[in-house]
Amino acid sequence: MALIVDGKRRIPFLRGMLTHYLLEQGLGFQDAYSVADKIRSDIQKRKTISAEKMVELVQAYTAEIDADRPFGDGHFWRPRTQNVVVEDAEGFRPFSRERLTQSIAITGVAEEEAYTLAEGLLGKFRAEERDSVSRTHIQKAVASALKTEYGADYADRYRVWHRYRRQGTPPLIILVGGTSGVGKTSVGVSVANRLKISRVASTDDIRQVMRLMIAPNLMPGLHVSSYQAWESMTPSQDESDPVVSGFREQALRVCVGVRGAIDRAIQENVSLVIDGVHLVPDLLRLESIEGQAIFIHANLFLSEKSQFQDRYSARGEEAKGRPSHRYLKHLDQIISIQSHILQQGEEIGTPSYENNDFDETVQTVCLQIMDHLREHWKPKS
Repeated sequence: MALIVDGKRRIPFLRGMLTHYLLEQGLGFQDAYSVADKIRSDIQKRKTISAEKMVELVQAYTAEIDADRPFGDGHFWRPRTQNVVVEDAEGFRPFSRERLTQSIAITGVAEEEAYTLAEGLLGKFRAEERDSVSRTHIQKAVASALKTEYGADYADRYRVWHRYRRQGTPPLIILVGGTSGVGKTSVGVSVANRLKISRVASTDDIRQVMRLMIAPNLMPGLHVSSYQAWESMTPSQDESDPVVSGFREQALRVCVGVRGAIDRAIQENVSLVIDGVHLVPDLLRLESIEGQAIFIHANLFLSEKSQFQDRYSARGEEAKGRPSHRYLKHLDQIISIQSHILQQGEEIGTPSYENNDFDETVQTVCLQIMDHLREHWKPKS
């Protein structure tokens, strides 16, 4: 086993040590292991190798992978700062690759690539022997890396999001609409988690509270599912689609509670994510408060009946109180309501996303939010 001669120190060459070092510098595992293995083969017959020669080997082999990016200073055997802390106005906290990954991912970068970028930045700070780094420095480093690796749009999204978070006003009101079973709540909660929005509401929850306050004989349509509301209405010769009429009547009532939740969020300057089938724009009537918050509306949908059937079966297994047969029995009504929601959204330019891939849908909604914010603030370089 060759010994690395670094001044008075003699350090055994270990392939695992070099592999770990290169991983910290942002190299992928296969590449890091390959570089370490090649260097071990080169020096296996030597008894000693100078520190300078070892650095040259590390730099030469990593340059074959990416000649434009240095992977640290090459001194993988030397003690390095293992813990990097982030300094901001609130004090110090440990550098978190996971938190930085989420922050990067909202720009449109895939999570795996975002993690690699975060890992590379941590390796860079360690190579610079930093034991602390400011939040501002991290944000500048991320924006620079995003611009280099992915382009100016990604860097702009990152900058504008952090600029908005610093300013913190007006609040974001994110509305995730769609018919029963398209995945509104799951997407809404995930978007809220990514954007660090703590207040989340569902129109189903709002409707449940209203049911406790209003007796069934006073408002029967409120006490049934959205796709059954038409059954509690008196038939009318004027209505071409009673299912849609019944749904709209229920949605109109629920929107009173939704407006209350939105008004409260605006008063407290707190961002809010609301999901629900009842988020029909012409019933919400947000025109009078548009300037008091940043409203972002997206509708989700499924295009095939089989997709609904699969979702309802999975939901029935997870929640015994929501058996699939109840939804499947009314699938035609559910799809009719979906068509109405999408039509209403199309008339005012609300984006609609087919929720086939959950992660992709969450990413797409986040991109819609980021690009909407970019329209409000031109990012600073």
